[in-house]
Amino acid sequence: MEAIYSDYYPIFIYVDKYRFSKNWVYPSAPVPYSLIRYVVSGTAVFSLDDTSYEVGPGDVFYIPQGKLLSCAAREEIVFISIRFIGSIQLEGADMLSMLWNVPIQHNFGQVPEVREFFERIYASALTRSTFKMLEIRGYLNLILAHMACVSRENFNRDTTLEEDRRETEAHFDLQSIRHRAEKTARTNKDPRITIIVDTIVTHPEKNFTSKELCELAGFSESTLRRLFKEQTGKTVYDFIKDIKMTNAARKLLVTNEPISSIAYALGYETPSYFAKCFKEVFGLSPQEYRRTSHDV
Repeated sequence: MEAIYSDYYPIFIYVDKYRFSKNWVYPSAPVPYSLIRYVVSGTAVFSLDDTSYEVGPGDVFYIPQGKLLSCAAREEIVFISIRFIGSIQLEGADMLSMLWNVPIQHNFGQVPEVREFFERIYASALTRSTFKMLEIRGYLNLILAHMACVSRENFNRDTTLEEDRRETEAHFDLQSIRHRAEKTARTNKDPRITIIVDTIVTHPEKNFTSKELCELAGFSESTLRRLFKEQTGKTVYDFIKDIKMTNAARKLLVTNEPISSIAYALGYETPSYFAKCFKEVFGLSPQEYRRTSHDV
């Protein structure tokens, strides 16, 4: 499990800057991806499930995938909203909270670089640069790292010097060193799986067979199934489907391509089967996703 967690990373879908009047209301609805927002100006109430949060300038607000979201502006509000999904998803689990205790809300008004990260992601998305996705991924990681550091700093402030001393000593005792060495030996990553993952990610239009992937990496199908699940937390089939769906979600938001064209371009023989797979991942049909996503 530790190896799976260490491989988590956010997969960017879409970013936009929104300006809503004080009468803006978004009715409660489940969010089929994760969101993270930076409030540039104005105030509003963002509600997740049964909990409401007052948000204002400088606030970063994290919305985990699958939560019921509703919003109501108190005055004109401007915010940048980034959509993403996790590379590893466990049913019913908020991976960012589970791994790093990322908070739902924190004010970064005194940390100007955080707003700059959001602005740079938005600016990069509008360019035609061939390396813009590298920039976007980098800044998204930095944003989430800043959110994770909030929890770490709060923990450190609550930890006494004596507790800190005991934890430090325990970290370096002989038994702990042996345990970490054994765990590292068990969780070493196989570079052949990395090759397979990179190949799948860079060719979302292809429908790779197990035989093709085994030939690429040079091992048996049983070894492929075992190692791939250990290192990614998913079966090969589910990983390929998620990569295809992430690409589909981005196309639905940033292009006007017909849904059937997107389906065929991603290797699906029929748009109906593509729609079925899309709904399994995002909880919405492609039509519903395209129609409603611009509202959140």
